[in-house]
Amino acid sequence: MTHEALYTAGFALIAASVVAALLAGCVLWIRWFAGKSKRNLCGDVSQELITRQPQPTPRWTVFDFLLMFGLFILAASLLSGGRLPSGDLPAEPLPAGANQANSGQAVSQQALSSARPIADRSVERTEDATESLPDSQATSVTERSPATPSLRQQIRAHFYANLIAFGLTLAYLRVLNGATLSNLGLIPTLSDLRRGVIATLWILTPVLLVNIVVVQLIQYEHSVTNLLADDTRLGTFLFLLLSAGFVTPIVEEFQFRLLLQGGLQQFADPPPANDGTSNWMPRSFWPIVVTSLIFAGMHWGQGGAPIPLFFLSVGLGALYQGTGRLTPAIVVHLLLNTATLCMEFCRINANIQT
Repeated sequence: MTHEALYTAGFALIAASVVAALLAGCVLWIRWFAGKSKRNLCGDVSQELITRQPQPTPRWTVFDFLLMFGLFILAASLLSGGRLPSGDLPAEPLPAGANQANSGQAVSQQALSSARPIADRSVERTEDATESLPDSQATSVTERSPATPSLRQQIRAHFYANLIAFGLTLAYLRVLNGATLSNLGLIPTLSDLRRGVIATLWILTPVLLVNIVVVQLIQYEHSVTNLLADDTRLGTFLFLLLSAGFVTPIVEEFQFRLLLQGGLQQFADPPPANDGTSNWMPRSFWPIVVTSLIFAGMHWGQGGAPIPLFFLSVGLGALYQGTGRLTPAIVVHLLLNTATLCMEFCRINANIQT
């Protein structure tokens, strides 16, 4: 079997899994609203859509979100040779070029392309990328100044800036606020993993359905698909998988769900005194909406991507608020990014056009 045949089989397998997950999610939503299922979005038997659990008093505020964001900007600027980072925050798997010529295949192709990845952070194509392109494609690459960092350098700078900002923020919260990894919900439990996997079916179903509609109205393009098309080497894919598939879900959920939404929740539902107990159960919805608007707005410039990203953030925000645990949201985010990066890599190497 040739390499192209293997990639074709891999694409078909992942695509079939995405379609199956989408159908399963539709069934779960229909059964819930029809009152025929007692299993909720977390897979628990409950009258509420998301299992609500008491939470410890938070040891962070909105200021910590701003601090982490500032640390990222500073680190990315230094790693990029003193230039401020351009582009958007790490993005989520959404489609690129979903318009279909064959209307008979439109629905299935739209559902599959809805799971395509957006890269770790938005970066522009550069002349360095032409080294791995055929001559017929190299002429389409936008020329850049020799002083401008290459595409690979920009991605590497964003990756390390994420790690630096994340690590320094963790250290800051530990030293000044006494927040441990356990307090922050970064130590997963089997229950967290189970809830995250089940919640993936529920949350991604409406997100992908919204995205199918959006891509028909607004064209979408992102640099990760350009990079994968320009450089199909396994090493490049593995680096993007590490960056966008694993690091981004952890960093983004920590930054937006825990620090920003968690900080806003303290204004909406003031927690009890910090006595070490776990009896805080915030219920206000506006912190989720505000966080999701900011999260989506950070991805402005990626066509219609902010629309489905807003709904994704709402789902992850509701999951975090209800369970009080960060890991389930990370699991959903990680499964989405990883699966779609793998599918896009297989699609490009199999020369499948959508």
